[in-house]
Amino acid sequence: MGNQNNREQQRVSTAGKLKTLIKANYITILLVLICVILGALTSSFLSPGNISNVLFQSAFAGIAAMGMMLLISAGLIDLSVGGQIAICSIILARILPSTTIGLAILAVIFLSLILGLINGILVSAIKIPPFIATLGSLYLFLGFAYIYTDGQVLSIQSKYFRELTNGSIFGIPIPFICFIVIAILTFLLFRHSYFGRNVRAVGSNERAAYLAGVPVRRVKILAFLFASSCFSVSSIFIAGRLSSAEGNMAIGYEMTVIAAVIIGGTSMRGGNGNVWGTFVGAVLFTILGNALNLLGVASYWQYVVTGLILIAAISIGTFQLRTVPLRSEV
Repeated sequence: MGNQNNREQQRVSTAGKLKTLIKANYITILLVLICVILGALTSSFLSPGNISNVLFQSAFAGIAAMGMMLLISAGLIDLSVGGQIAICSIILARILPSTTIGLAILAVIFLSLILGLINGILVSAIKIPPFIATLGSLYLFLGFAYIYTDGQVLSIQSKYFRELTNGSIFGIPIPFICFIVIAILTFLLFRHSYFGRNVRAVGSNERAAYLAGVPVRRVKILAFLFASSCFSVSSIFIAGRLSSAEGNMAIGYEMTVIAAVIIGGTSMRGGNGNVWGTFVGAVLFTILGNALNLLGVASYWQYVVTGLILIAAISIGTFQLRTVPLRSEV
C-alpha cells in the first residue's frame, strides 16, 4: 500500500513539474510548433536563404528588445526607439566617408548614450512619466533627423561597412551573432550583477527600493543608457542592411520591439524580465512576418494576425500571473 502511494505521489509530482515546465517555456514550444507547421506548408520557409533572412531580421529587433526588456523590468518604457535609430543611422552615414568604421561605430554609440541620458534625466530628475517623456523625445529626435537631412535619404557607400554588417561567419549572419552576444551579456547583467538586482527591485516596488537604499535615480538613468546603446547597435545593422539612412527609416519600430519583449513573457508591471523569452519572442515575431509574406497574405491582414497573436501572448502571461504564485527574485 505504501509503495502504491509513493508511486502515485511520484506521478503527481512528475505531472506538476511537466506542467510548470510547459508554462515556463510556452513561447519556445510555440516557436517550434510554428516552424514545424510552416515547414510543412511551404518548402521555401526552410530554405537556407530564407532562414538566413529570418536570422538577419530577428537580430535587428532582438538587439533593441534586450534594452527594452531591461527598461520594462525596471518599470520604465522607451517610445523613442524609432527616433534614436534614425538619428544614429543618419550620423553614421554622414561621418562614415571621412573616418574609419570603428570610429564611426564608437561615435554612434556615444551619441546614443547622450540620447539615453536625455530620456533618463526627463524621467528620473524632472519626474515626467516614462510614457510621456519618451513620446515627446521621439518627436524631438525625429524632428532633428528630418531637419538634419532635409527629408533626404543619405546613402552609405562604404563597401567594407556593408560587408561587415551583411556578412556571415560559418553561415550565421554577423548581426545574429551580435544578437546572441548581447543577449548573453544582458542575461549576466540582469541576473548576476548588483545593477540587475537593483533594476528588479525598482521595477517591483520603487518606494520600497528607495527606502532600502537603492539609488533609484541612478538605476533609471543607467537603464536608459543601456537601452539606448542597444538601440544604437541595432541602428548600425539596419543602416548596413539598407545601405542608407533617413528620418522615417524606423517609424513605429518601437512597437515591434515592445511586442517582442511582451511576447517573450516580460510583464509590463515590471519587477522581472525574461531574457530568453525576449530572444525567442524576437525570432518568433520575425518568423510570423516572414511566413505571412511567403504565404501571400495581404499586408493589412498581417497586422490583424500579428495583433491577435500579441493579445494571445499577453493573455497567457496574465493568466500565469494569476495562477502561479509570485516568487521574489530580488
